Amino acid sequence: MSRRAPWIDIELIIPFINRFLHWTAVGIGTTVMSLLMLSKGSSVSTLGLITAIYSIFIIVFEFPSGILSDLIGQKTIYLCSVALSILGYATVLFTNSLSWLFVGFSFYGIARAFSSGSVEALFISSYLQRHGKEKLHRLMSILNSGEVIGLASGALLGGIIPTLWERAFPLQNKYSGNLIIQVAILIIQLIFTSISVVDPPRERREKPSLLAHMRASFDIVKRSRNLRLLIAGTAVWGFCFNSLELYWQPRLKNILGSDSNTLIFGIINSGYFLASLVGVILINLVLSKRRLSQPLIIVFARLATGTLFVALSFQAALIPFSAIYLALFMVNGMMNIPEGTLLNATIPDEMRSSLLSFASLMTQLGGVLGSLLFSLIVARLQIGGVWLLAGAAFALSAILYLIMDRKRA
Repeated sequence: MSRRAPWIDIELIIPFINRFLHWTAVGIGTTVMSLLMLSKGSSVSTLGLITAIYSIFIIVFEFPSGILSDLIGQKTIYLCSVALSILGYATVLFTNSLSWLFVGFSFYGIARAFSSGSVEALFISSYLQRHGKEKLHRLMSILNSGEVIGLASGALLGGIIPTLWERAFPLQNKYSGNLIIQVAILIIQLIFTSISVVDPPRERREKPSLLAHMRASFDIVKRSRNLRLLIAGTAVWGFCFNSLELYWQPRLKNILGSDSNTLIFGIINSGYFLASLVGVILINLVLSKRRLSQPLIIVFARLATGTLFVALSFQAALIPFSAIYLALFMVNGMMNIPEGTLLNATIPDEMRSSLLSFASLMTQLGGVLGSLLFSLIVARLQIGGVWLLAGAAFALSAILYLIMDRKRA
């Protein structure tokens, strides 16, 4: 038996590079996304509308894109998503019109939907065929590591590029450099994935129709209580963590007194991705040395995360706010591995893309529900009250994993 370290295996290097390039391109936009939209013709009042259009396109195409991945190939659908992302970024690059911003972000929303449950599903299915479920946490750790390192690197670059671009090209939009570099990275990703990733040979059999495949997917969800509980957990995650995404920057601005020192925002934005990576490394070390009940790990992680939400709601100084915020994402990184492992071990290979996309859709729907509810109550409860509510909901979601059939898990 081979004694090679799993971290240097070529079959793990390719997934890592794929996820790193993908999320670096995303991260470059996260630090300045609202500022970019404002510089391209949006107003403060239309920022939410652009984001809503983007989210609607994700929701509409999320589940169908997963079904198409299962029917025509995960690699093909993922390459389509990269091409659509390039088209979306290029549209925003060359426009200063609100209407074309809607078009550009619509392309990006479709691309985001097509990318979920496509190439990751291919990596997971191939790894399961070779190594079985017992070692799946290794691949999940690699995928999560590529994601968080890419996001952290991209977030830092996203804050540095506008300053350098403005010095070099003072007459151009200062955020054009972000878009150009995003397009360049995605072109590299398109070439790399085309060459390095191989769709496994598909059985020659009559393929079901789109509707038949959809019905079969829902039938699997209905028959598997564990799968229903895991998908419900992803919806709760989307609901609760949306409150952090919406309000951490306004809360930090209130703590600092202004948003003039954007370096602090950039450091924290990058830091929470790195904190997630620390969580991934820690849980992978634990799982490699001990055989633990993954549902119970998630129970304790959800209780700890809910507690950190509550603690964060009371912070009014930079250092404790930052420390608790980063600790929260470290625990979240630890929780991602057992959750991802359980979800993928429960899903049949032939339905993997469909059901991963369905889980992602439920996360998006949870986030949309959170956005609507939090927008209604934040004026009355303030940001701290919203985080108290989110923390209580997240801690209560631990019950989902307590009632899970641990033998099947």
